[in-house]
Amino acid sequence: MRHYRISDQNPIKTKRLILTPQTAKQLAALEAQEENELLRGALVEMRNNVAENPALALWHTGWLVTLRNGGQAVGLLGFHGVVANQTVELGYEIIQAYRGNGYCEEAVKALCGWAFGCEGVYFISVLAGETNDASNHVLEKLKFYRVESPVVGMNAWELERPASAWMSIYMCFGLAIGISFGQMLFQNIAIGLAIGIGAGLALGSGLDSQDRAARKRENAPKKLDLPHEKLK
Repeated sequence: MRHYRISDQNPIKTKRLILTPQTAKQLAALEAQEENELLRGALVEMRNNVAENPALALWHTGWLVTLRNGGQAVGLLGFHGVVANQTVELGYEIIQAYRGNGYCEEAVKALCGWAFGCEGVYFISVLAGETNDASNHVLEKLKFYRVESPVVGMNAWELERPASAWMSIYMCFGLAIGISFGQMLFQNIAIGLAIGIGAGLALGSGLDSQDRAARKRENAPKKLDLPHEKLK
């Protein structure tokens, strides 16, 4: 099983931000500085889970968001535990003084990309207050879609991992191989193309089918609307 230790993970860098997973000691320092009781409680839970589950700490810790230019801390985000039913839950908080600069969208997008690169993660869920227009708008811009919410007063959102494109990849690979070997082995490019494309189609189709099967969930939440088109 793959380990998700904090010591094995490099910070995630975006155009303007750096996302750094926090150790239990670093979480304790953030906890001591936090004045909001709710957030302080969340940091305590993170710290305890990181200490108790070091091999899976990246799914329990907070990722500190800092500016690449200047190093100021602007927020914290992280997951609420390991993947379950092909899904992980994400939470985030941007310091009020730094809101309105697009940092939340940039950070969430980066961490979602990291999660989708992990085995078994096909859906990311987020809860946002019904009246939290800024948070809901960020999720909408990132192509999250609404699902039935398990919590009164909260909007539930999900983002699905992009479908695999193995068929296209192997078709291109088969095309290239077919041209090369068709001429070398058969002195006939058409024969090589037929063999190469056929093999690519078979391999790509099989891998794409595996991907579709892997993302099927039990008791998946009901979609309230379709994923939004790109906002203009």
